[in-house]
Amino acid sequence: MDALAAKTILEGLKEAGIDFVATLPEANLQPLISAVDAEQSMIHVPLAREEEGIGVCTGAYLAGKKPAMVMMDAGFLTCCNALVTLNYLSGIPLLMLVGYSGGISEKYWMHTQLGVYTEPVLKAMDVVYEVATKLSDVKSQIQDAQTWTSISKRPVAVVLNKECLR
Repeated sequence: MDALAAKTILEGLKEAGIDFVATLPEANLQPLISAVDAEQSMIHVPLAREEEGIGVCTGAYLAGKKPAMVMMDAGFLTCCNALVTLNYLSGIPLLMLVGYSGGISEKYWMHTQLGVYTEPVLKAMDVVYEVATKLSDVKSQIQDAQTWTSISKRPVAVVLNKECLR
């Protein structure tokens, strides 16, 4: 992810009213994570595991914050149980920004399967999502997703494709 993508995504989060962000260190997301960490209007909580972020963001929501979680698709795949047991069963909204790996131009074999399973798992879990394919659209997609999660009281995902990550 370059600095422009990180700035654009951060602006989208701010414009959506996000004031609490949980992240897991990841090379593709590092510029965004650094931007979130430097942003004074947001509480940034670095995580050791993605599924702990579901609980941390749930607590933030219950304390009156508007949380978001930033992770790669591998991290999303590890969070399924936590999303069901906390968010779905309790009606807790959560905006997830999920970096998309894999695809036809993927350079690393270990990432190819993650991209294959990300969207089918989102669909199987009935998570409403949009794939951000243009950086110019990502701010409005984040805002729309935050509105949807607030109204529906369910998790929502904006899946960031390679244009947004690299």
